[in-house]
Formats: sequence, structure tokens, C-alpha cells
Amino acid sequence: MDVFSLTETEFFRMLTEGSNDNLHIAYKDFVLQVSEICNSAQNMTFAISALLYAEVEIAHIQTDAMRKEVNNHLASFITKALTLVRRTISHIKEVNIKNVPLDDSIDNITLNWEAKKSALVELGYAFKVANCFGVNVTVKEIIGKLAKAFNVTIPDNYIYKKYNEMRVRSRNSRTYFIDSLTMSLNNFMARQDEET
Repeated sequence: MDVFSLTETEFFRMLTEGSNDNLHIAYKDFVLQVSEICNSAQNMTFAISALLYAEVEIAHIQTDAMRKEVNNHLASFITKALTLVRRTISHIKEVNIKNVPLDDSIDNITLNWEAKKSALVELGYAFKVANCFGVNVTVKEIIGKLAKAFNVTIPDNYIYKKYNEMRVRSRNSRTYFIDSLTMSLNNFMARQDEET
């Protein structure tokens, strides 16, 4: 679909030509098209653009000069269509719909963290200092998202407490969990190398 899809409908053609034959059927199809654009647009900006274009075109048909050329039946459908488009735009703006595929929803992740909570905190701090999610994301936000994704409850004060504990660890290594991840992965690859 493109931004002109609503103005290329049979209903819109009938409005511009002043046709009354089966106007109610064409209007229902137009309503379905508006609904389809809103439900299938992955980017709501696209849906709003298509609706705004339709609004401008229908409003032009509704001007006093144009209304004199059409009958009352057609004029009522022009008004209904314009109201539909305007209210749909308003609704989209109010609700701020963001289509998220169900498979991508964080709530559907079924991974449960089985390592220590402190390990997740260590990982969160590593992501933060490496700017993995940009410089403006806080460690609290990162760890909060990780905790939610992996079904763990981590209070804010726990985050800072565990970081302070990491800082007083032996200077040889303060990152026990990350070190163990590195060692486990390297050992796994070394074993695979030996098998080939």
C-alpha cells in the first residue's frame, strides 16, 4: 500500500464523480481500507500520512463550492468519510499505537536466569561501560531490562551494592562471571577444535 491508496478507492472515485449508485457499499469498503491501513502499517507514520492525504482530498470535495454540485445523499457520505478519517487520525495520535510482532515481545521470552543475580549485575555494568546500548542509557535501565527479560527481580539498591562488592574484589580479577563466560566459551571452542 502507498499513501494514495485511500484516494484510489471506488468510494473516492464516486465522491469525485458525484455518483450515488451503491455508495453505501463503496463506503463500507472505504472503512475497511482505513482499518486495514491502520492495522497492517508497521510504521504508524505511514498510516497517518495516508489518512492526512485522504483528509485533505475529502475536505476539498466538501468545500462549499463543491457541495453545491452534489446532492444531499452524496454530501452526507462526504461528511461521514471526513469524520472517519479525522477521528482515526486523532485516535492514532492519542493511543500512539506501536505494532510489535508477538514473537518479538519481551513478555514472551521464556528464559529464566539461573546464575546468581550478581552475575547479571556484572553483565549489566559491562554493557554500560562498553556503551553497548549508547551513552545515554543508565546501568539501572540496562539491568532492569535484563532482569525483566530473564525473569529476575533485582532491586535498585542491590545493583549499587553488588557493584561496590565487585570493586573491592581481588585486583587480579573483579569480573568473576565475565571471566568464567570467557573461559567456558574458549574451552568449548578448543574442544571442538580437537574433535575436527
